[in-house]
Amino acid sequence: MACKKMETASGDDLISSLPDEILGQILSLVPTRLAASTCALSKRWRNMLSLVHNLDFNDDYLVYYNRRYSKTRGHDLVDYVDRSLVLLRGSPIKKFSLKSSSEFVRPHVDRLISNALECGVLEVHLELISFQCIPTELLLSRTLVKLTLTDGYYPLDRLPPGSLLFPALKTLSLFSVCFAVLASSEMCDCPVLEEVNICDDIPLKAGWISQVSGSSIQRIIIFSRSHNLHHYSCVIITTPNLVFLDYSSYVAKDYLVQVDSLIEARLDLRLWKYYDYDHPFSFLVPFSHDPLRDGDYWGDATKLVAAIRNVVTLYLSPDSLEVLYFCCKSIPEFNNLVKLSFESHKERSWQVLPLLLQRSPNLENLVIKGLVHKTTDQCGDVCACSHQRKIPSCLLSCPVKVLKIFGYGGSCQEVKQMRYFMENLKCLEWVKVKVQVDQQDNYLPVTNDLMNLLPTASSSECKIHFI
Repeated sequence: MACKKMETASGDDLISSLPDEILGQILSLVPTRLAASTCALSKRWRNMLSLVHNLDFNDDYLVYYNRRYSKTRGHDLVDYVDRSLVLLRGSPIKKFSLKSSSEFVRPHVDRLISNALECGVLEVHLELISFQCIPTELLLSRTLVKLTLTDGYYPLDRLPPGSLLFPALKTLSLFSVCFAVLASSEMCDCPVLEEVNICDDIPLKAGWISQVSGSSIQRIIIFSRSHNLHHYSCVIITTPNLVFLDYSSYVAKDYLVQVDSLIEARLDLRLWKYYDYDHPFSFLVPFSHDPLRDGDYWGDATKLVAAIRNVVTLYLSPDSLEVLYFCCKSIPEFNNLVKLSFESHKERSWQVLPLLLQRSPNLENLVIKGLVHKTTDQCGDVCACSHQRKIPSCLLSCPVKVLKIFGYGGSCQEVKQMRYFMENLKCLEWVKVKVQVDQQDNYLPVTNDLMNLLPTASSSECKIHFI
């Protein structure tokens, strides 16, 4: 009997016994070519391809004896996509992805997209290396809710008069793509668009033209490393209903920002003094475009910082701390700010922190990743390195109740800074620390040293918690 059970257990195909809907979900998680090959294995799987809702076509998955023949790769990819869409005709498609490094694919993209749209596709992801005009049928789709464009140059087709661009689109992602100026601004001006993701991580490639506008947009993530100063003459973000902004870029000369509903902002602004001159193609940048011709602190972030003054949560990178100090004419009152998070770096200073804390009358949570920072003559009275000057610390009037420290290593400088925080933050209730040590044997001594600081706390309610 035991032997019979073992034979049954070893002979059963447990996956094939799953319901068709589950098998369809499993096949939708793998590249379409692999899903199609799997469906050819047995009669049980033969009709499963019609249940696949996510189609992922990539010529990297095609195998050739000589991969230099990109035309052959492109031709085979187009044929394979056509055959797959014919088999799936009448079946709903949630996601259609097309990635190709072949120029041969370009003339066929419109037809492939059109066939996918006939299946009511909800998401389209294109990653092409060539010039590819976005077809009118895609621009006017009433089913498309998510569009991702990667690499290549994507101008827009001419729209019929009175037509609405992307009437159902909710998420737009642009990764290292090129647009005409008009097309780039039009892409974000869609009636129900909620989320915009932009990534330009190639310094010398013309991509995002520093403008996002739309009354329905609620979330924006921008990562820009362009070295073209024309893109930094004025950054425009007019999104009155925006609630979340994650913005990483070099500081611009000017800003036009309308974000009246913003709740959370994450800023990673860089000074041009840290411009990457060691980039392998930096010799192609004309000398006249040298951002340091007007000094190390080119740019003005005053209007940007003023525009986000109503946020509840604010995160600042180490570079942003310096931008706020060197490139802002004034710091506004952050009356709604409850949580301030910032990251430290041994080569970046804290000069702006005293003023920032003074302008945050309702701050309750202060989160710091790393306490080691650059010490300067104007380090500020929030730092332990300046308290010997007998300057009244801004921490004395700071209403912070929770201090959270990440990456605490227990060095002398860190212990000194922790003592300074606990002695001067009068309203402190919780100190939450994430200890980071090289060896586990050092963990207990570091935590003991912190616990020994507890009697020095000015607040009798203060407690220490290790996370």
